[in-house]
Amino acid sequence: MTASLTGIPAHVWSTEEKRILVAAARQVPRRWIDDVWTLSVHDDSLDLYERVTNLLGVRDRGGRARLIVCGAVLANLECAIRILGWAPLIDLTCDVLALDRVARLGSRRRIRPAADDFARFAALSGRTARPAPSSVATWGREIAEANEGDGIRVRVLTPSQVRDLPKVGRQITRKATPESSWVAFLVATVAETREQLVRAGVAAQRLLLAATEYGLDATAFTEPFDAPALRGVLVGIDGVPGFPQAVVVVEETRKHRHRREERHD
Repeated sequence: MTASLTGIPAHVWSTEEKRILVAAARQVPRRWIDDVWTLSVHDDSLDLYERVTNLLGVRDRGGRARLIVCGAVLANLECAIRILGWAPLIDLTCDVLALDRVARLGSRRRIRPAADDFARFAALSGRTARPAPSSVATWGREIAEANEGDGIRVRVLTPSQVRDLPKVGRQITRKATPESSWVAFLVATVAETREQLVRAGVAAQRLLLAATEYGLDATAFTEPFDAPALRGVLVGIDGVPGFPQAVVVVEETRKHRHRREERHD
C-alpha cells in the first residue's frame, strides 16, 4: 500500500473529484472518537494529518486510538480514489518536516473500478450491495483472511471466545445481541509502530464496510484495549495473534435473523 509520489507527475484532481474525496473521508462512523484528523487537499495530492491537540487525555496516551481512526479515514479515501477510476498511491512514511502527517495520497494511472470497488463505495453511505450470508461465521473467516497483511492480523471470534478474553470479554459482549447472531473480528498488530496502528484502522474500517455490503450491522471499538498493559497481557492468548487494537462486532440485522429463524421452523 505504501508508495512514493515522486517521479512521474501525479494526477491533478478536479473540483468534483475533490468534493467526492472529502465527502468519503467524512463517512467514518461517528461513534469513533471525533475531530482527531484533518485533510489537506492539494491539486495533485491529499495530506491526512492527525490532530494532536485533542482532549482524550489519558484514554489515548500516545495517540493510539487517534492513529487508528486516521487509518479508517485512509481506507475511505482509498475507496473513493478507486471509484473515481484511479490507482491509489499511498505514502505512510514519516516526514520530519510534518510529524503530524499520517499519509499522503495521490495517483498516476487510470484503472477500471471493479464490482468490489462499487460495493465498498456504496457501503460508505450505508447501502447494501449483496445478499446477507447464510452463515455469518463462515463469511467472517473469508473476510478476515482478505484483510490480513503488512503486520496486521485479523481473527474471527465466537461469542464464547470473546467472553473468555481476560478483562475485556464482558465489556465487548455487553455491546452485542444473542449469541447465535454475531461474531467479532479482532484486529491485532505484530508491533505497535505508528504505521501499523494506521493499518489497523484501515483493516477495521474495511471490515465495517464489508459488513455493510452484506446488510449486516457492525460496530468498531478501540476502547477495550486502551491500556498498554492490558494489550501486553492479551498477546499470546488463544485467538489473539498480536497486540489487540480494535474489535469489530458484526451482527445479523433483526430482519435477516427473523428470516433465518422462519426458514428453520
